[in-house]
Amino acid sequence: MKCAPNATYYRFNMEIEYSIFISSEAETDVDEIYNYIAFEVMAPETAIRYYIGLYDAIQHLSIVGGALPVSQQPFLRKQYGTNVRTAHYKKITIVYNIIGKVVYIRRIIASSLIQ
Repeated sequence: MKCAPNATYYRFNMEIEYSIFISSEAETDVDEIYNYIAFEVMAPETAIRYYIGLYDAIQHLSIVGGALPVSQQPFLRKQYGTNVRTAHYKKITIVYNIIGKVVYIRRIIASSLIQ
C-alpha cells in the first residue's frame, strides 16, 4: 500500500489551546483517502493537495476545536460518546473528542456515511 507523503506544518502568531492526537484508525483513513484519489482516480497532485488541506484542518482544531458544538448525530454519539464533535474538510468529516487539553481525532470519514 502506498502511503501519503510526510509533511510538516507551521503556524505563526496563533495561540494553541489544544494538543492533537491522531488515532491509528484516523491515520489509516487518511492513507486510504490519499490512495483512492492518487491511484483510483489517478490524480496524484490532487491527492497531495487534499492530504495537506486535511491535515491543515486537523491542525486548526488545536485552536478552534472547543468552539465547535457537540454532535447530535445518534450514529456518532453511539460510536464515539456523547461528547463527540465533528469538523469538515470538503466532503470529509473529522470525528473527534476533547479530553482535557487534547483533541483526539478518532476517525476521518466521508460525510455521506454519517446518517
